[in-house]
Amino acid sequence: MWLHSIFDRNKKTAPLLLFDEVFMQRLERFSFRTAPTLRGAMAGERPSRKLRAALDFSDHRPYAPGDDWRFIDWKAYSRHEELFVKLGESPQSVNIHILLDCSSSMVWSPARSVSEIENNLQDPQSNKWDRARRLAGALGYLGLAGGERLEFTPFAHTLDYGFGPIQGKRQIIPLLQFITGIPPSLYQAEKEGGGLVHSLTSYAGSHPQGGLLILISDLLNTATPFSSEEPSLEAELPYSPDEEEQAEGIEEWEDLAEALRYFPPPRWQVLVLHLLTEPEINPTLEGDFDLQDLETGQSLPFHLDEATLAQYRLRVRRWCADVQSACARRGATYARVLAEWPFEKAVIPYLRQRGVIQ
Repeated sequence: MWLHSIFDRNKKTAPLLLFDEVFMQRLERFSFRTAPTLRGAMAGERPSRKLRAALDFSDHRPYAPGDDWRFIDWKAYSRHEELFVKLGESPQSVNIHILLDCSSSMVWSPARSVSEIENNLQDPQSNKWDRARRLAGALGYLGLAGGERLEFTPFAHTLDYGFGPIQGKRQIIPLLQFITGIPPSLYQAEKEGGGLVHSLTSYAGSHPQGGLLILISDLLNTATPFSSEEPSLEAELPYSPDEEEQAEGIEEWEDLAEALRYFPPPRWQVLVLHLLTEPEINPTLEGDFDLQDLETGQSLPFHLDEATLAQYRLRVRRWCADVQSACARRGATYARVLAEWPFEKAVIPYLRQRGVIQ
């Protein structure tokens, strides 16, 4: 079996702790559901709306000087005494772009302190970070196994060095090794002119051809080039629970909508995977705490009681709804994924329901 061969021949390389053969086998029967309007290379497996001279006939056009004589329809010439060229669908591969957020909040874990995470960045033991990389690896596998052209780029304060563009199943193991070795970044959002929005706009400018863009992020890294004075969101609490009046004027999702403006359909098809954890959505803390913002390193004291947490949960639901609305306005697909969801029983069916894979 092909899966056996690619795993067996790489036994001397770094172990793929996040991926195994059983995990890959579960993905064999799935593929991306992409719009036929996406541009790509003309050698691939997907049907395209572009009609070119082809032996697989679907339409005609008059012959023009320079056309290949092999595609002339001689039967039509015998009836009409006029030269016509056969047109058919040109199969193409889709350009897939995976952007993985590796900012500080992506490695947050309720069981580990900030100092413990700082001292062990290579293995932060974060279920959220492991799930993000596992999800990125699964989607990258689907692209390469389906013959698509893939480019993988991590980002935090700015775009980091990526992997690709690559194509073909032989690139799956190198891609998974690259994803496994990505380190998270700490305290990047406090730098001026960076963050999620800056990374997205930079990426759009360097990839004018378009394709399928998959953004995997908790959307907490929202320092933007448009305003460097806005406070960043807290890793545990997207909104400070006792500062509702100030938070009303902080609409980070509007910056996301502004960034998505640079990925217009039909040239782009955008999928935003909003990865969060259950403690971030429904915290159970109670008492006095010093909450530290993993994006900036700043700490603030809070008194958390049931009324405060109820307000927080309401604001989180409102925030997620606003992000979903912002994505819809730009023609992007939004899907909120919890890190605690089992991949096979929850994540894959959810993505199929959202029309991401088939």
